[in-house]
Amino acid sequence: MCKQKRLNFCHAKSMLALVWLLLMGQTVAALSADQAGVLLGLKGDVQATGSNGSRVLLKSDPVYEGDTVTTGENSYAVVEFVDGAKATIRPKSELKIESYQFNRNQDGALLNLVKGGLRAVTGQIAQNRPESYKVKTNVATLGVRGTEFYLRICEDDCASEQELHSHNMFVEKSRPGME
Repeated sequence: MCKQKRLNFCHAKSMLALVWLLLMGQTVAALSADQAGVLLGLKGDVQATGSNGSRVLLKSDPVYEGDTVTTGENSYAVVEFVDGAKATIRPKSELKIESYQFNRNQDGALLNLVKGGLRAVTGQIAQNRPESYKVKTNVATLGVRGTEFYLRICEDDCASEQELHSHNMFVEKSRPGME
């Protein structure tokens, strides 16, 4: 028990212990989620939202299964996944890492492009078990069989670019009144 004249020191020690416990709790929670990859590079505003809330991402930060990586305007992120795959996430995009498992018995990846676009080079999962590597959008689920692809959900922001990228995949949202 603290004596009166050492009260401030004991109070500070107690506060430090409390902060340490809170930080350890967040670390344990982060470790309980499976790490899907790491941020190799970025420009601008890049965030991840997962079960523990939102966090600003910096170079070398991990991303986990269940995270949604969001890039701001004039921003991008490059993620290297645990199997060696790499994805560049375009500005104003959202990519949810639904699952990403790379181990001998349960290789599989399911990414969900909520909005925006990405360019990816697949890794070991797509090479070893191509049927287990999928990218989902709000209108389709794509089974990726090649080593490199570009995917963009077009609204009114990329119609003129379609002629420039004839070998890439575009998913165009239908607008009311269009059939």
